Amino acid sequence: PVIKNLTLTLDAGDRLAVIGENGVGKTTLMRLLMGELTAQHGTLKWAEKARPGYYAQDHAADFASDQTLTEWITGYVRAGGYDGADVETLMRQTLGRLLFGGDDVKKPVRVISGGEQGRMIFGKLMLLNSNVLVLDEPTNHLDMESIESLNTALEKYEGTLVFVSHDREFVSSLATRILEIKQDGSYVDYRGTYDEYLEAFGLTS
Repeated sequence: PVIKNLTLTLDAGDRLAVIGENGVGKTTLMRLLMGELTAQHGTLKWAEKARPGYYAQDHAADFASDQTLTEWITGYVRAGGYDGADVETLMRQTLGRLLFGGDDVKKPVRVISGGEQGRMIFGKLMLLNSNVLVLDEPTNHLDMESIESLNTALEKYEGTLVFVSHDREFVSSLATRILEIKQDGSYVDYRGTYDEYLEAFGLTS
């Protein structure tokens, strides 16, 4: 068992940071939320209106093809319900916002770096209009400028956010609720910011 007797209700608009030491099961919890794993006990249910979008810690499998960046992102433009003349325009706009231009857009997705993969996944999430974001270590492989841009975008995001991060500044700026998973499988569910959480438990940041 990774987490014992977890009972958790997420409210719309919650910004839940999942924290804990390496190996306690944070990624396992994210995969359970997204249906990639099945819980051994209990049930997990999303509200009918929830449209979860997932940023996995390892997304190499999403890019194991010879599709160009243009073809890859166009698939998600169409999946987001856009068609006709909008597809070409939105595809170009999205790649531009992700800092891809010129001949870059003709590259096969299998050759792009981890940071570039991350940017493409964020493009996919923007196009799918997810009202719940489940993000597992989203700042990995990103440079400082990209992390700041992500931070700003998530501060403006009006949906529900569930994220794992070791970046304390990132957690501190976004979280309105903390779920700390302990080594023994117990957990703390704290409604408040990261700084309030540290203060409440006498911890130093």
